[in-house]
Amino acid sequence: MLVCTVPRPAVAVDTIPFTEVKGGLIEVQGSVDGSAAVPMLINLGAGVDVLSTDVGRRFVAVGGKYVSLRLSGERVDLPIGKVRTLAIGGVRVEAPNVGVWSGLDGTGIEGLISATAFRNIATTFDFHNHQIIIEDAQTFPDRIRPAIKVPVVLQDDLGIALGIFARFDFGGGKTGLCEIDTGSQGITVDRTFAASIGLNPGGGSSVQVPSIALDGARATAVDRPAVSVANLIYDCDVGNSFWAGRALTLDLANRLIYVTTSL
Repeated sequence: MLVCTVPRPAVAVDTIPFTEVKGGLIEVQGSVDGSAAVPMLINLGAGVDVLSTDVGRRFVAVGGKYVSLRLSGERVDLPIGKVRTLAIGGVRVEAPNVGVWSGLDGTGIEGLISATAFRNIATTFDFHNHQIIIEDAQTFPDRIRPAIKVPVVLQDDLGIALGIFARFDFGGGKTGLCEIDTGSQGITVDRTFAASIGLNPGGGSSVQVPSIALDGARATAVDRPAVSVANLIYDCDVGNSFWAGRALTLDLANRLIYVTTSL
């Protein structure tokens, strides 16, 4: 008897375990075209799914190039193409375009799974239990009932890349539009934005703020977080430290996220 190893579509609820690595990043086991699983990161700030040079050369049918900017403004030119399947934890996810990026080479990470994988499926990132949960029509209503609903802005670039942004409250009526970026551990604000809201790191690169919360959702506040200050292409970038001990549910089809603060 042969055991079928082809990943199954996520038509019902699936749970994918993840490990926190490199100070809090989300590592899963990913597979391309049914090959052996390799370490990948869930990086909602990546824009587009990418694979290392070694994996990409074997599986990506390159058909063009995509140019993007990293958070720091650095230009990245990606050979981009198609794969037959992309799966995390045995669950097949959408992968309309996949890039090949040498920046992963030698890191021990063979791929980045971006927000495009979750464009059309409600997905929960449970940072308390270290699980990714693919929701279905039965589990989703129960999941969001006790959660805090927050609108998001999607940066959709030609259907190739996808970024998720929400407005965050830094106190005193001062807010910024921040990228939700699971490829970052902490919270970073742009230098110009920092100055506009009265943050002064002096000669350093970090500062402590009284609190940060999703705008209009004070229950999500994190008190006295340390934030880094750098030159960014956006107001701010919110990484996994903000979601620690919480659950974040993406409902990108409806441009919403849900946050469960007590698990």
